[in-house]
Amino acid sequence: MDAEMIENIRANVRYYRIVKGLSGRQLSAAIGLSPTWICCFESGIIRESTPENLQMLAKALGKKMSDLIKPPKAVIQKISPEEAERGLQNLERIRKQKGRPVRQFEMDIGLCEGHLYKALAGRRKFALETWWKVAEALDMDLKTLIGRTD
Repeated sequence: MDAEMIENIRANVRYYRIVKGLSGRQLSAAIGLSPTWICCFESGIIRESTPENLQMLAKALGKKMSDLIKPPKAVIQKISPEEAERGLQNLERIRKQKGRPVRQFEMDIGLCEGHLYKALAGRRKFALETWWKVAEALDMDLKTLIGRTD
């Protein structure tokens, strides 16, 4: 495996781990390796890994190896209030285009009952992980969903 492929895998493991809401410790327990190994792999200290370990990572993350090898999505670390507002406006536009009631759309994108409704009403904010999960459920780049242009 070449260096670029390993870098893609490294970035995608981190991305999918966070999207699934898993800590390094939880992922390591799922694959039978130490939390230190996960940290060192994601940060690049471990430069290579066995195909078996990579396959276990993919399985634990609910992905195929081909998903991990693809160039990684840009990992957004922070969403401004303005971007969150644009994201909610885009979600509402998408919901209406699909002709779905709010509750059904919440279920479609993996949100708990009332989560989107409360966010649209200004009574709740999405955590960064929620934004990633929503973008993933819509098969949409998070940058596009929140209207980030950089």
